[in-house]
Amino acid sequence: GLTPKTITLSGEVMNPGEFSIQPGDRILDIIERAGGYTQDAYFEGALYLREEVAKSQKDAFLRSADQLENTIVDVITQNSIGTITEFTLLPISKIITRLRQTQPPGRMVVDLELLKLKTDPVSNFLVRDRDTLHIPKRASFVSVVGEVLSSTSVGFNPDLDVFNYIDLAGGLNDSADENQIFVIYPNGESQLVQKSLFSSNKGILPGSTIVVSRDSRPYDAI
Repeated sequence: GLTPKTITLSGEVMNPGEFSIQPGDRILDIIERAGGYTQDAYFEGALYLREEVAKSQKDAFLRSADQLENTIVDVITQNSIGTITEFTLLPISKIITRLRQTQPPGRMVVDLELLKLKTDPVSNFLVRDRDTLHIPKRASFVSVVGEVLSSTSVGFNPDLDVFNYIDLAGGLNDSADENQIFVIYPNGESQLVQKSLFSSNKGILPGSTIVVSRDSRPYDAI
């Protein structure tokens, strides 16, 4: 017969486990079937994975790897950089290898606030077979990674802005690009920090990660 369709919920729901999917089930139906959220639930950090999203992300990775390879071939054949050694191209070939080998998890950006799910049919999406949802515990820190003196996690403080958190990580190092600082929110969305637009505490939620990119000028030619 037909294999039953299921979805797995873990983390901060009252009754985590595997739930069978009835035709037309939406995410709110499943959360309610799991008894709703616990007191410690941090739905802003929900991790929602779907197999077919993973597949399309993987396809995009492979396409990027092909494009990068073609660019390298063009650069070498036109030799537009002057002297190219394998060391020049090592970082790029590492990226290509990584793109080919990485299996993306298939994360979907979702907003699982219960009131929103009840009132907004777009947010309350249909679930699919073998989807998984993990609801983490409420986070109490902000991570700072990348081109800072010491990557670290700092206790969340609503009075701090992006640059205060970076100062707590020792500040930017010499290879940082201060125009390429991103905040990755707990739900997986990311936003470029624009100095002028960032008010004192806009946009930093507990569980966010601040990523300081490396200055790409040495690679601009490629």
